[in-house]
Amino acid sequence: MKLLLASMAVLAVAAYGLDLDANACHPCPQFWLLFNGNCYRYFGERVTWEEARNRCRDHYSLNGRADLVSIHSEQENAFVYDLFRSSASITPDLSAPPTYGVWIGAYQTTIGSTEPFIWSDGSGLNFEQWMTGQPSNWKGNEDCAHLWRRDAEDDILQSWNDMPCGNDQPFICKVAPN
Repeated sequence: MKLLLASMAVLAVAAYGLDLDANACHPCPQFWLLFNGNCYRYFGERVTWEEARNRCRDHYSLNGRADLVSIHSEQENAFVYDLFRSSASITPDLSAPPTYGVWIGAYQTTIGSTEPFIWSDGSGLNFEQWMTGQPSNWKGNEDCAHLWRRDAEDDILQSWNDMPCGNDQPFICKVAPN
């Protein structure tokens, strides 16, 4: 009986040219990674926070428009940090120890404000992983958030920092799966 059903399925594919949906096995757009029901992608081009958000919004899945990554749990933060760390290269700053970072979607809507940060995709900021003393809004000009790394200790902390939105950083986007 199983052989008969299998034969009928093969015959149906041959007769009707059944087009198997490529998204059935790969729910994320090409080059995106699936984690806990969402798709993520690292982009190494160094751009401002606003440009990063616009670049994310140029990407779609069948179920929505991408945005800078919003992070809602310790597990998601660890995944995003590992994606960033495995993809990024250190950008040396000769006046300080080497550091590198990647834009995430947390930001303040008013420049120089002390308002709480929100996610660019409109979801609630129900999880935070700020580095000790952050967000500091240093010089009243740090309105966007990024994951960053200075040394191996940061690999454990996987923390966020606020910085000026006009700085250039790589970025990570997130979109609903197909």
